Amino acid sequence: MKLQDNQQFNFGVYGVCTKGDEVLVIKKGRGPYKGLYDLPGGRIEFGEHVEIALKREFEEEVDVTVTALTFIGYNEYFCQFTNDIGELKDFHHVGLYFSVECDTSTIKIDADGHDSLGALFVPKSELGLHNCSQIALEMIQKVVW
Repeated sequence: MKLQDNQQFNFGVYGVCTKGDEVLVIKKGRGPYKGLYDLPGGRIEFGEHVEIALKREFEEEVDVTVTALTFIGYNEYFCQFTNDIGELKDFHHVGLYFSVECDTSTIKIDADGHDSLGALFVPKSELGLHNCSQIALEMIQKVVW
């Protein structure tokens, strides 16, 4: 089925990385999660293996190399949002989620030029629907709580 002009579909891969009681997140700069924390990750390119896509996204958004990953599940989210040019969009998001290990002694805190405004660690106790995308928060809770 072809998408209508007011519809947006995203199928991606995302990673949950923790350090103590903190979770590695990015601050979203656009899209339905604009201004919220989200997990590092993104779209899987055509012909790209899921694990390779996750590693690429972590390098692009966080500037770290994923050394281990374990599949934890998938999640799906539906909403409406107004994009940056004022158009109302129906949004359908499907994500594959992995628990990841990587050296996070240094992370990219600056914008990546796409949709991340920078990466940071946030204590899990400070994450909620007021500041984190719902699709990510559900998977973070699955891994961390």
